[in-house]
Amino acid sequence: MERGKIYLIRHAQSKYNQASSELENSGKKSEIATLKWQSQYIDVELSEFGERQAQQAITAAHALRLKTVFVSPLKRALRTAQILFENHPDQPRIIVHPQLVEKLKNAPDVSLWNGSPYPQFSKFDWSLFSSDYFLFDIVKNSRTEALSKLPIEDIPMKLLQVMEGMVPNKIETANEMLKRTKASKDIWKRHANNGNIALVAHSNFFKFYTMKFDGVEKSYRWMQNCEIIDSDDLVLDS
Repeated sequence: MERGKIYLIRHAQSKYNQASSELENSGKKSEIATLKWQSQYIDVELSEFGERQAQQAITAAHALRLKTVFVSPLKRALRTAQILFENHPDQPRIIVHPQLVEKLKNAPDVSLWNGSPYPQFSKFDWSLFSSDYFLFDIVKNSRTEALSKLPIEDIPMKLLQVMEGMVPNKIETANEMLKRTKASKDIWKRHANNGNIALVAHSNFFKFYTMKFDGVEKSYRWMQNCEIIDSDDLVLDS
């Protein structure tokens, strides 16, 4: 049987995307460096424009024939998936998958997961999650191991502080992110054997997912908010 398609979908505009864009457009790009450490942007939700953006993408999303939707556990991706697929004609199963989380680099990438599904997204399948702070199963090093011993409600702020203190180093390196996204392809290919699937995730996730090398040069696809791509149209590393 022919393998199903894998569609890539970046979440709609978040409040952080909006704030950083406004700074850049007003000639204050240098101030984005402080914006990314503000606690108000931890696991940030969609902006009002992002909500409208996702609504406008419903027609395109409903035109996809789908068996399953996999979505990142960060709230901006969850809300995008909810808008695009909760009334989809195929009624695809929506599974929250920890491997789709964004590269852990600043406040919007820190999850507010407290050990149980968010009530507004309780209809999604959360069976891949335990009561532990899932990010430490994705990014494993001495710093995250120390943080994992904290009460779960204290982790997001402490994680953000540790990340800020590491600058310019990142708690999840580019090489680690590349390995994570490349390894995840086996998951999506396996599920696509049963029909078309969609991945709802993030800009840096898809950057590394689509990254290919030509000698020392590398190229990738930078997706726009709410953009939908058929991965068969991309030349991806296996």
